[in-house]
Amino acid sequence: MTEKEEKEEFVRFLLETPDEPFTAALKLFPEDTGRALRVAHEWPNDKEVRASMRARMSEGEEEDFLPTKAELARKVWAKMNKETLEPDEFTKIARLYGEIRGFIEKPTTNINTNTQVLSPVMVVKDSGSDDEWEKKLAAQQNKLLNASE
Repeated sequence: MTEKEEKEEFVRFLLETPDEPFTAALKLFPEDTGRALRVAHEWPNDKEVRASMRARMSEGEEEDFLPTKAELARKVWAKMNKETLEPDEFTKIARLYGEIRGFIEKPTTNINTNTQVLSPVMVVKDSGSDDEWEKKLAAQQNKLLNASE
C-alpha cells in the first residue's frame, strides 16, 4: 500500500474517532505501535490528510460515523447504571436519557397564523347637487320647527 493510500485509509479511520488520531493510526498499523504513534502525531496536520478530510466532510461522509439516537441512548443508559454516581449526577443523566427517548414531553407553542383581511367599505350617499341639498336641508329645518310648535 502506498503512503497516499495509507493516508486515505487513515482519514477513514479518523472520521470514526476524530478526537483520537492514535486510535485511528493503530487501526491502520496494528503491528507497529511506533509508526502508529508517529502517524498520529504528524498526519492529522498533513496537507493531503486535511484536504481528504474536508472533501469527505463536504460529501456528508462524516455524519455516517455519528451515533444514532439508539446508540446515544444506550451510552447514556450505561453511564446512568453506574453505581458510583451521586444522586444529583444520576438525576441529570436520567433526565437526559428521558429527553432522548421522548419520555419528557416539552410544551408546544401553537402560533395562530390565520390572518383575516377585512376591507373596510365607505358608503357615500349621493345627496344631489349643492342647490338640491340646500333645499332639502331648508325643508327639513322647516319641518322640525313646525313640528315643535
